[in-house]
Order: sequence, then structure tokens, then C-alpha cells
Amino acid sequence: MTEQEGQKLQRIVRRGSASLVRLRRAMMLLASVGGRPSPPTER
Repeated sequence: MTEQEGQKLQRIVRRGSASLVRLRRAMMLLASVGGRPSPPTER
């Protein structure tokens, strides 16, 4: 992931104004790149 892509994902997560699906996807991608397990999903 490029630095620019990471920054865009961080903005999505910080703002929290995106759709729930987009917010969760951004969180999962950031967690994956950071080597952390992704947050649990609700079903």
C-alpha cells in the first residue's frame, strides 16, 4: 500500500462519516497492513 492510500484510509476511519461498509473495509485494510488482526464484524 502506498503512503497516499494509507492516508486516505486513515481519513475515512477518522471522519467516520462514510457508510458503515466503507468504514469497516478501511479499518480491515489498515489492520491488515499493520499486521494486526482485523476488527470483528457484526452479523
